[in-house]
Amino acid sequence: MRDASSEGRERAYAAIIDQNKVTREVRDIALKYDPLQNSPREGFHITQDGELHIDDANVTKAHKIIANKIPNDAIRIVRLPTEQGTLTHQHGPNGFRLYELPAPIEDRILGLLGSNGIGKTTTLKILAGLLTPNLGNIHEDPPEETILQRFRGTPAQAHLTKLQHGDLSTAYKPQRVDHLPKQHDETVRDLIQQRDERNLATTLQESLDLNRLQNRRLSELSGGEIQRVALAATIVQDADMYLFDEPSSYLDVSQRLTMNQHLKNLASQGNVILADHDLITLDIAADDVHLLYGTPGAFGVISRPLTARRGINRFLEGRIPEEDLKLRKEPIQFARRKRQRKPNRAAVRFPQFTKAFETFTLTVQAGTLQEGEVLGILGKNGLGKTTFAKLLAGALTPDTGTLDQDLRVSYKPQLLKATYRGTVHELFKEAINVHDKAFHAEIHQPLNLEPLWEEPVQTLSGGQRQRVAVALALARDADMHLLDEPSAFLDVEQRMALATTLERLTDRRDAPCLIIDHDLLLLDRVADRGMVFKGAPGTKGTGHPPEPWKQSLNRFLSEINLTFRRDPDTHRPRANKPGSRKDREQTSRGEHFAG
Repeated sequence: MRDASSEGRERAYAAIIDQNKVTREVRDIALKYDPLQNSPREGFHITQDGELHIDDANVTKAHKIIANKIPNDAIRIVRLPTEQGTLTHQHGPNGFRLYELPAPIEDRILGLLGSNGIGKTTTLKILAGLLTPNLGNIHEDPPEETILQRFRGTPAQAHLTKLQHGDLSTAYKPQRVDHLPKQHDETVRDLIQQRDERNLATTLQESLDLNRLQNRRLSELSGGEIQRVALAATIVQDADMYLFDEPSSYLDVSQRLTMNQHLKNLASQGNVILADHDLITLDIAADDVHLLYGTPGAFGVISRPLTARRGINRFLEGRIPEEDLKLRKEPIQFARRKRQRKPNRAAVRFPQFTKAFETFTLTVQAGTLQEGEVLGILGKNGLGKTTFAKLLAGALTPDTGTLDQDLRVSYKPQLLKATYRGTVHELFKEAINVHDKAFHAEIHQPLNLEPLWEEPVQTLSGGQRQRVAVALALARDADMHLLDEPSAFLDVEQRMALATTLERLTDRRDAPCLIIDHDLLLLDRVADRGMVFKGAPGTKGTGHPPEPWKQSLNRFLSEINLTFRRDPDTHRPRANKPGSRKDREQTSRGEHFAG
């Protein structure tokens, strides 16, 4: 069913031209049959470089007649995202609008994939029964029968009917787990036991490594610890449907594998839906994927379901041929960069050093950081990666070994606290020369700071705050830049924009950049070398010396018993489902990363 209010909207189209396939015949057909040839607007034309071209603004649906006359797909006319379909919900006057609604599929895990601000959280809240769809009526909620009538004949109708009649119970894990300490002041044990309707508290606390945290309050926990508590508090509930909003944030790869196994177990007894930016999580956990597209902050449209691999690849390619739709101008590329060759000159040397706390001891073996390199730091949570960062940054002092106290380190911490009371512009003005052309070209524009420039820092969302913190760390003049979990709360496109920014900056600068992150796709895109941390989480950690990236990645993947291969279509590192034929074959060869 289509919403009548969307029938009159003009659809936008774009032409995709493969210049390698453009022959004289193709040019002749395009020029001869162009519907704009007698119009004031310029249609297909030949540029000074001899290429066939048409401005995006002038492409119409009528141009499909040209594409249909060309046999070799040299020209394709595709639809651009526009508001269409059933208007499900609108947030206030001139506010964000969500179109369509997915429906759960029995015994299958459904994933939602899309940019920030495109409606994933709104979708989950509607499906969880926490938000009533207003169908665009911002003044009052429509009657229940009106909502059901609007979705009549769609898979979502049955779901909404059960919600309205009280025949469906749901459990929902929110996106911003960093807000939970303000809402819950109890201990970890009390919070989980209060919600334990399935007698799983003991099992979950063991599986998610929460036993040692039982008597601590949420305000005393790290980001990854709060996330695991939120997962446990959701899974122990007895519900017909479980919904998870960005469950992988702050979790290490091993913890994500454990989480995915719990999601699989839940799917055997109820419906599971998750929204996440981590493609590895969707690779392993999701059976089907809905893509959300549109204009962030303005409107979002939910696609029909696709298999997980196809949905992820369609999102990265930037088009959905099944719906004749183009999502963005360019695909997201995962090809490893071709570095500007630099001499292997040491920028930073550190000896072996140790740091002991009451219950945890860190040992870091001696190593060297090279000029202009990106070093990816790998390891489970609780092994001292952040402690290592703080020691290098001078925030902590080692017990043995001496670190360079004169080293200027620009450090972005893991957890971001919005204590600054001014605007983003004012924050940067206090730290750097905001009029510097290089800053605008290399950081301000690529990380899209302009929409945030005059916004108060305290009002920013998690993803917006992350972009600001990363940009500020990279903008400072330093001997070394150190980013702790920069991908948290960023969507896939923002993570790739960060990767491109890092590539360009490190090619130009001599200062090395260290990145602690659990997004292996981001690290694989930018890291020249890797540094693996091993040990017993929460008790003892050892940082091994830096080594070539592929060698370190294989070392890490063998530690957590996970295998990857490159996707032939998008070239992204793609996780093999544990126990699959590909997984068994690569494990038997000792090749945990093929590609």
